[in-house]
Amino acid sequence: MLKQIGMINSNRNFLQLLFLVIGFFSNAQITVTGNFSMKPDSYEEKIIDSSYQNIYYKLEFVKDPKKKKLETICLLQMGKNFSRFSDFNSLRKDSLMLSFSHLEKLGAKELNQTLNLPDKWKNVLVKDFSINKVIVQDRANVTYQYEENQPVIEWKLENETKDILGYLCNKAITKYRGRKYTAWYSKEIPINNGPYVFQNLPGLILEIEDSKSNFHFTAIAMDKKPNRIYLRNEKRILTVTREQFRKVLQNYNDNPGFFHGKAYNEDGSQISVKSDPLPYNPIELE
Repeated sequence: MLKQIGMINSNRNFLQLLFLVIGFFSNAQITVTGNFSMKPDSYEEKIIDSSYQNIYYKLEFVKDPKKKKLETICLLQMGKNFSRFSDFNSLRKDSLMLSFSHLEKLGAKELNQTLNLPDKWKNVLVKDFSINKVIVQDRANVTYQYEENQPVIEWKLENETKDILGYLCNKAITKYRGRKYTAWYSKEIPINNGPYVFQNLPGLILEIEDSKSNFHFTAIAMDKKPNRIYLRNEKRILTVTREQFRKVLQNYNDNPGFFHGKAYNEDGSQISVKSDPLPYNPIELE
């Protein structure tokens, strides 16, 4: 299905609206048409490491229990001092935005390149090995960032084995923040890491799934192409605590209209905007 959007002029608010439209038509191709130009959105990043190993995971997850699972490709980038786990499309989109940030103006061609890279998995998780912390960037109405100590995950090792990507994998089970997980790790790959926050097994985690099949990460490919490991650091990114972000995310899903729409009384006071809630099924329940 092809969705075409024609316009004459644009601004940052309109760009944000277009990305909101993408959310409603996630399986459609969006095409912007018309003669127009706009200033590129601000983009800044801090390079913190370079990857020596990249592991690609297929992620299947349930965002709305009433709809089918979403699928995307995520990438775990392993560096000497940091690792980074994110939606692969977010990396591609960031690379475009970095190159566009040096241009004076953007047109339909440049905008279309970014609009059709939907990053379905919004969470970016960086592990700092030197101080045993994780840095998380995630989105609700805007992008937020918080830090916490690397969670201690206690595993029960099982005897069952299976093959993933030609590697012999062993089974392990754990509980983490409200969900039960089964993981498959390979001692043949001596990397203490895995998708999202998971680690602390005697080998790389190549597959992990919760007991209700809401979140399922499976390794599908690996390469050793060196690439930048970075964090976005625009001033508009809001630094909060994990507890504050969880509260914002819950409130945003309960009433997204409050964050996106504004209406005012004649005296200038803001009217509370009500809207239907969004599906809320976070990977961390606690």
